[in-house]
Amino acid sequence: MRASIGSLSKPLYLVGILIVLLVWELLAAGFAVGVLPRLKEVLHSLLSLAESGELWRHLSVSLYRSWAGFTVGAALGFLTGAVAGFSPILYALLKPLVGLLLSFPAVVIVMLAMVWFGIGEGVAVFTTALFTFPIMYVSVVEGTKQLDAQLLEMAEVYKIAKWYLWWNFYLPALATAILAGFSFAAGTAFRKTVMAELLGSNDGVGYAMAMTRFNFDAAGLFAWVVVCLLIVALVDWILVKPVAGYSRLWGLSAKTSSAGPGE
Repeated sequence: MRASIGSLSKPLYLVGILIVLLVWELLAAGFAVGVLPRLKEVLHSLLSLAESGELWRHLSVSLYRSWAGFTVGAALGFLTGAVAGFSPILYALLKPLVGLLLSFPAVVIVMLAMVWFGIGEGVAVFTTALFTFPIMYVSVVEGTKQLDAQLLEMAEVYKIAKWYLWWNFYLPALATAILAGFSFAAGTAFRKTVMAELLGSNDGVGYAMAMTRFNFDAAGLFAWVVVCLLIVALVDWILVKPVAGYSRLWGLSAKTSSAGPGE
């Protein structure tokens, strides 16, 4: 039963998309003009944005900001999480801050960033980095709790070099946890960037979406929404899934080598 459902998952997924588009078109036909645009109007708006170059100009800005904020936040989250995972004191000190960041409303962070950095690039990069940091931090800390304590004790007894431990034991063991944080953070980074631009930028995808509201351009708004959905899907397909496969192979290789030929 499960095998048959699995074989039909992709066709059913496509059918689900077609149903959503059909319902959208039916609803658009029943609403007044400008409330919900027809699909052909959204497509026309999307093509117009591409032909004019506005799509590529704003998209390149947002992608750069998303990449910069994600890189900074993920690096800080990994480094602090790796240290806090082995240091109860640092873990206790950072716990209130991480909890605050995970529960803080994103819009408040954006408003504070606007006060500190003004309108522009700094708001989007700072916001993306700040929300990426706790995701990676928590994932790495939780991963360190899954490490084999006996192996750690043996490594300390035999005085194995730290770099060797990190590369051959810690990183493979943490691969699943790092991947979980990486996947979630990468999926949300672009959305956080767009939200920050929506409130505190004079260019980028978020800014372009804000302009459609002032111009009462519903088709243009949905065209930018389609762009955002495509970017998130591409990030998952091009970046997250290949990293997932590599991490699984890495972790399997580490387990095989640690088991030894006689086991």
